[in-house]
Amino acid sequence: MKKLLADVLILALNKIEFDARLSNFIDTFTKLKLEIASISLDSKEFLSINQNAFFINIPENLRTYIKILEFNRKGNYFLDKIVPKSILCSDIYSLPLGVKFKKKYNVKLIYDSREIYSNLASLTRFPLKQGFLKYFEKYFVRFVDSIIVTGELDRDYLSQVFPSKRFFVIYNYPKKIEKTESVNLRKNLNLAEQDILAIYEGALLEGRGIGVAIESLVYAGNLHLVIAGSGAMKAKYQNISQALNLENRIHFLGEIPYKKLLNYTSECDVGLCLIEPVSFSYNLALPNKLFEYIQANIPVVATNLPAISSILQNSNIGELVEPNIEPKKLAEIIISVAQKKATFYEELQKYRNIYVWDNQENTILELIK
Repeated sequence: MKKLLADVLILALNKIEFDARLSNFIDTFTKLKLEIASISLDSKEFLSINQNAFFINIPENLRTYIKILEFNRKGNYFLDKIVPKSILCSDIYSLPLGVKFKKKYNVKLIYDSREIYSNLASLTRFPLKQGFLKYFEKYFVRFVDSIIVTGELDRDYLSQVFPSKRFFVIYNYPKKIEKTESVNLRKNLNLAEQDILAIYEGALLEGRGIGVAIESLVYAGNLHLVIAGSGAMKAKYQNISQALNLENRIHFLGEIPYKKLLNYTSECDVGLCLIEPVSFSYNLALPNKLFEYIQANIPVVATNLPAISSILQNSNIGELVEPNIEPKKLAEIIISVAQKKATFYEELQKYRNIYVWDNQENTILELIK
């Protein structure tokens, strides 16, 4: 391939079509008439809408550190093929490749710190791995020009860790959806109208409240759980479902492309955002699923944690629950929220016009320019 000139080069150790945040960034860059190139994991559906998308094929069963090494090694191929004006590393793992592009072309390097990577929930029991990742981030952030975070609490913490860096807060808001397309979810799952659907969006990992959500079904015969996502804990949660004889009331939909996700979410009754404070990163979390439920016009049951509670305490869009809530109590609250769903409608309509990605376009423009 001949050299490609790009206003923004996106580096991501994931599949963009399933990544809400990156999909929204790309939509904004396109709206701003910026030339975009991307290097990510194999994602054929995304290629159909972006011909400057380049993929690195890495087997999914490899360990994370091997994936990181392979991504950055194979990414070297593109150093002489793509000439960017700015580089957006959408995670910590793509920083080494981003630094190489920065040094080669003397351009701006932007780091999207989606989590507090020095305090990840998945590494709580692995202090050596967590220590290495903390060192890894500290080393490569030296070359970063700007850091993006998903909320004020993350910014306040990381600005103490990296005091010389410029920070931008870009929330995990979804794009405004005027109308969703029906996917006949109830019909496809063979459910009755009186059945209540609670949905969990996102990766199947520890600390997301999926276990207690599954167990809550034991205490409510007409409650169903829709799980839209995949991840390392899927087999475990399927086994729990079978052990509790709940296979007919827990529906694993797998990963759904982000552009289609809210079509499913909007047909449910309650959105679950049950983050557990198993790490410092999770304690400060303000996940995209919270705002996607609002955009899908369904009330929320969410954990009473600092960032999440700042959204729900000031609005009538759902209920807060404590992190250690018992399954029976959770079932009662989900049923209660679903039964009074109409009482949340007015506030949901209000905030689905506020918590919108498009409202951040000026900040994103400032970030790039």
